[in-house]
Amino acid sequence: MPAHQQYGGLIWTNHALERLQERKLPRHIAVTAYHAPDEKLRGKQPGTVELRKRHGKSLITLILKQNEPREWIVLSAWIDPPLPGTPDHRKREAWRSYRKAGFWGRLWYILRRQMGF
Repeated sequence: MPAHQQYGGLIWTNHALERLQERKLPRHIAVTAYHAPDEKLRGKQPGTVELRKRHGKSLITLILKQNEPREWIVLSAWIDPPLPGTPDHRKREAWRSYRKAGFWGRLWYILRRQMGF
């Protein structure tokens, strides 16, 4: 598999493509965040840009960086709130349950997590 693919005027890293698939986010919807972002922010890492686009009730986020020939490379992408059935959704629901739990419930969550359940 090549190190990247081109689509929608962007270069997609394997990591970004894996995240799109894992998060059930269609690539053509992610591309709209690039072509018509609602918000453009400086990324957490030097030289990166964070683009955000509202899509219905969801917020699409892309993390991009430019290479030497000034082409945009998509490093990662996600949708918030996460779509049901995705690992991000399960993590979010587990976190909500943990936050609502009392002392013993939180202790039980910690023990289950450490045991791999």
